[in-house]
Amino acid sequence: MHPVQFYHIKGKDFHNAGRTSTTIKRFLREKEYPSQVIQRIAIIAYEAEINIACYTDYGYFFLYFLGDRVRIVVKDRGQGIADIDQAMQEGFSTASDEIRKLGFGAGMGLANIKKNADIMHIKSMPGVGTVLKIDVIVNSEGRSDDMGTTLREIMDRANLENLTEGLDLDKAVTGGYAGDLLSDVNANSSAGNVWVTVLSHPNVTAVAGLKDLAGIVIAGGIRPGADFVEKAYAEKIPIMFTEMSAFDVVAMLSTMGVSGNS
Repeated sequence: MHPVQFYHIKGKDFHNAGRTSTTIKRFLREKEYPSQVIQRIAIIAYEAEINIACYTDYGYFFLYFLGDRVRIVVKDRGQGIADIDQAMQEGFSTASDEIRKLGFGAGMGLANIKKNADIMHIKSMPGVGTVLKIDVIVNSEGRSDDMGTTLREIMDRANLENLTEGLDLDKAVTGGYAGDLLSDVNANSSAGNVWVTVLSHPNVTAVAGLKDLAGIVIAGGIRPGADFVEKAYAEKIPIMFTEMSAFDVVAMLSTMGVSGNS
């Protein structure tokens, strides 16, 4: 067995966090893997990449393309994990306040990886680092839950401001998701969802791209900066802006028949 893909990731590099996951996703698309397999691997890669950014000096991925599966091996040099069972619990986190302010550290990372893996092994040594070995079986396609509306119709209905002219607004919307924790959205949103948030950190677009979301509505009058919009174009994720509160946007979506994920 030979590694086909190798990626090195710097610790504490939050500006570039998510780029490796996007590169892996693009590569799998080029190789025409099933969409659900691509999405699961992208989520796994993103969570592992963010863990490396948050808790290590550096790390790297090996991707092995086997007959019936993709194997992802993640190794890092960092603080390690003292209690793996505790670390696997949703919501458990040792993230600093600085990391949480960036939208990370919700304690969903390892749980999300396990949720999207068919097989997962983890070993760690405190003060040294952690090794993950994850297999994703290649065997099935996902389903679509068209809500009968598009982002363009939502934009017109609520008079939202389009910050990304030229991007596709006519994809079928499959539901809505509201949240301001990246790991939560990564774990619980679905492809084709409209994401309502007040976050304006550029990594928002990376998560939306990984999840194949239909678009993002930035609510509460918190206008994102140029770097955010630039990354949105790179991910091909339409961005809508409004002075409406996040609650009012969700209420408006419900009047159009757009429901949350069950």
